[in-house]
Amino acid sequence: MAVSEILKALGSWEVKLRPETPRSVLDALDYFGHVAIIGGRLDPLQYGDNLLTAARYVGVLRTRTIGDDGRTNAPQDDLSIGGVSVAFWLGDEDGKGDVYENAVAPASASFASTINMLLPASGAVTAGTIYSVAGTYTGSHRYESPRSAINYVCDTFSTPSVPVSWRVNGNATLDAGPDSSLFVTNPTCVITTKAAGEDMSLRALPGSVDVTRDVEDYTTRVVLLAEGEGTSIATGAADISPATPYKNLRGGAVKLTRLISESDTSSGLATTRAQLQLNRFTSTRNALQLSTSDYDVHGSFVVGDRVWVYDPDSGLVDTSTEIQFRGLRINPIKLQVTETSWAITDQYTVAYRDGNGTWIDLTDYVEWETDGTSTVTVGDFSRQLTATGTEPVGSRPNADTSVPGQPTLITPFTGVAYLDARGFTRARVILAWSAPLNTDGSTIVDGDHYEIRYAVDTDMLYPATWAQLSAVRWQDLQTWSQPFAAPTGKWQTMVVNWDTTTAQLQDLSPGVGYDVQIRAVDKTGNVGAWSSTTTFVASSDNLPPSTPAAPSVAGSRIAVQITHTLGKASGGTYNLESDLDHFEVHVSYEPTFTPDATTLKGKAPANAGMIQAQIPVVYTVQVEETSARYVRVIAVDKTGNKSSASDAASATALLIDDAHISDLTVSKVTAGTISADWIVGARIKTADTGARVELNSGGIGCWNTSGQQTVAIAAADGSVSILGQLVSGTSGKRIEVNPTSGYLPEIRFYPSAGSEYASVFSYETGGEVGVGMVSSTYNASGTDVQSRILITNNGSYVQVVRASDQQSRGGFSWSTKDSLYEGYSKDGTDGGFVYADATNGRVGWAIGDSTNGNYFNFSSGKTYHIGRWENFSTPASNQGIVTGSVVFGAATSASVGYGPTMDSNMIPVAVCVSGNFGSATPTVWGIQSYNTAGFTMAWNNSQGMRLNFWVPRTN
Repeated sequence: MAVSEILKALGSWEVKLRPETPRSVLDALDYFGHVAIIGGRLDPLQYGDNLLTAARYVGVLRTRTIGDDGRTNAPQDDLSIGGVSVAFWLGDEDGKGDVYENAVAPASASFASTINMLLPASGAVTAGTIYSVAGTYTGSHRYESPRSAINYVCDTFSTPSVPVSWRVNGNATLDAGPDSSLFVTNPTCVITTKAAGEDMSLRALPGSVDVTRDVEDYTTRVVLLAEGEGTSIATGAADISPATPYKNLRGGAVKLTRLISESDTSSGLATTRAQLQLNRFTSTRNALQLSTSDYDVHGSFVVGDRVWVYDPDSGLVDTSTEIQFRGLRINPIKLQVTETSWAITDQYTVAYRDGNGTWIDLTDYVEWETDGTSTVTVGDFSRQLTATGTEPVGSRPNADTSVPGQPTLITPFTGVAYLDARGFTRARVILAWSAPLNTDGSTIVDGDHYEIRYAVDTDMLYPATWAQLSAVRWQDLQTWSQPFAAPTGKWQTMVVNWDTTTAQLQDLSPGVGYDVQIRAVDKTGNVGAWSSTTTFVASSDNLPPSTPAAPSVAGSRIAVQITHTLGKASGGTYNLESDLDHFEVHVSYEPTFTPDATTLKGKAPANAGMIQAQIPVVYTVQVEETSARYVRVIAVDKTGNKSSASDAASATALLIDDAHISDLTVSKVTAGTISADWIVGARIKTADTGARVELNSGGIGCWNTSGQQTVAIAAADGSVSILGQLVSGTSGKRIEVNPTSGYLPEIRFYPSAGSEYASVFSYETGGEVGVGMVSSTYNASGTDVQSRILITNNGSYVQVVRASDQQSRGGFSWSTKDSLYEGYSKDGTDGGFVYADATNGRVGWAIGDSTNGNYFNFSSGKTYHIGRWENFSTPASNQGIVTGSVVFGAATSASVGYGPTMDSNMIPVAVCVSGNFGSATPTVWGIQSYNTAGFTMAWNNSQGMRLNFWVPRTN
């Protein structure tokens, strides 16, 4: 149980859980959730998503193990979870992830712009801090994961002096830029075998050290194969500089050329990429693994940081570098930490976050590690990590541009009819063809498969026999030459391996024409043209039905009735073939007769529907002899194929026709089923008196216990008379006629389930008849009301009324032969109204209120107003008439405003009223000016005045 962190890779982690971990916790640990490992003890519920940035490590859960470790008697006590780092959201080790299916093509883009374009479209990883890097990038990325693309871009922007890298933080944000911006490049830690401890600014880790140095990957020249195929492959090359110091056996310089294939690299980047790849292999591979008991190396460095490494015995010395450590001068080399592996001890908090952001504390259920040893790899990656992610290097031959030619179908095809599992006749045909050459005449050596498509031939004529036409109405036929419409269908396709030249088409309709075509496809995906259309007719149905079992027969003096359960002679019932059409019934005096046209007495319907529903065939044959007879049946299918005749069955006199019965009384009729047509010359009734039903030549009638006829249906004209209630249903949407016990003339409409309805009714008052419509009851401000329409001898009403007493409760309209009255009334109190008769027209409010009523009356030659005008103190916009009385101090004029600006000029009429008559009384006054906003009044002495005015509108 440890965490393995690897630079720019997924790494791994595993947490072992205790056997007593609650089932509810185990069930909550779902795939693709996240596990955070935080130094110290914290409450995940308190800190929530802040743990993602505070954690030493955040991983994605991909593995759950529930097993038995075999060392205890407890079942399923081996519990663990594991996974990889959050870099998983950029793409996993197999290249799966948010792959670019559409090309992402930066063009002369900066480093920051390029990285942002390459982030996953799903938003699984978002931009963190993207640092600036010199240069621009042009390229195209498609069908690869973001992790692969971002690695490629960072490598492209890297230089020996400014390496560029990336990292995914615990909160799934991406930081990218120069190593100096992401990691510690000025080391604060020394890894050495000579001493361990702390110095003023450096720390040395104690432990064992394994040093590996080799030249297995050493390279002097790189040739990079970039985009293109065959002879058009773009290439780039780079040579080691300065020249290699190593020599071969003959004293010449060692030459080790490495071929690298990057088909996505553009020609413009080929040389740059070649140099970048060469830089990786121009020196020895240095890998140092430190195993230290100081587990908390996190405080000293993280993956990606640089550290000092000093081991003279292993050659890890750089004479150009000198540092002081604990009073000694040493010459270490600077290497990058590429991998760390550290234990999960009881000094950590382990928490799980599900996809909905809910945190679960796993700390109490973790089996902690007691070994605090950490492993640190500096220098290069472990060798097994460097062998993945490269393309195979080879000749990359020219693309296959050859196209297969057209196969040739070999006719005639062979076919046969057969019965399918359901008992229907179908047809199969075997196709054959000759293998083609390529269109350029060359032999096809990379053939992959053939594609065959077939469909019903709609141009073919489908004639019919007279026997087939006998079952179809003349108006249903299509044309004389094509009595039945051609079947239609779409192309159906099948694929056949390249190593065969035959194929079988099944489940075809017998006797139907088909079109068929074939084409060839090679392994590269080059598709040949379809062959010309070949038409064939599927084998006709030539399979007769099985021999039917002998029928059951009952006879009378002039007729024979057969019954058949549609079974085979071999046994069983209702098991004849599903394409059965009818039975031929043959009757003769000889038990071993051969059926022919002279013995055929009739054809009884028998089909798949009767077989499926298990309905027996019952058929009566008119035979006017009384001697013994024998009956055989022949099964005939839809195509006309006939089976062998069944065994003969003899007739017995079990049924007697009414022509041979001289007297039939009711006492002779017992229980049973009457399946024949009866002609009743008299009547059928349930009783002579009281409640009864009677059927006679005049129609159908019903009577109640009092002898009153309640239902009468006349045969002569179809008229119906019903006494009582008539309903269209007992619930849901329905209509009820005469629904009440008093059988009032009323129709109720129920549009849905429930008791609410609307009705139409008629009533009589004063010898006159009226009709009405009323809605269901509904609530208006706490009162149950109804909408009502009445048409009476006094006029018509449209109004809203109280359901309890029909008192007006809203708007109404009342039309009589003498007047029209419309308005609003609530519980007997009138509101606004419109009234009209032959001599008057009125409009206003509360016509019946002699004290407060306010309305206009219009009659021939005069108009007057009843009520009070609105005061000028609160004029309304566009008010038609304004009245008022305003007092002014000592002045010779005064202006009055209307308040609102009118649409047109008003004509003010005003008088001056002085409080002191005599010398104070003006002798001259008048309207000095007026407009749409007001007017000015002037008088000839300087006295206080009261102005009384009235302002009508002029237009």
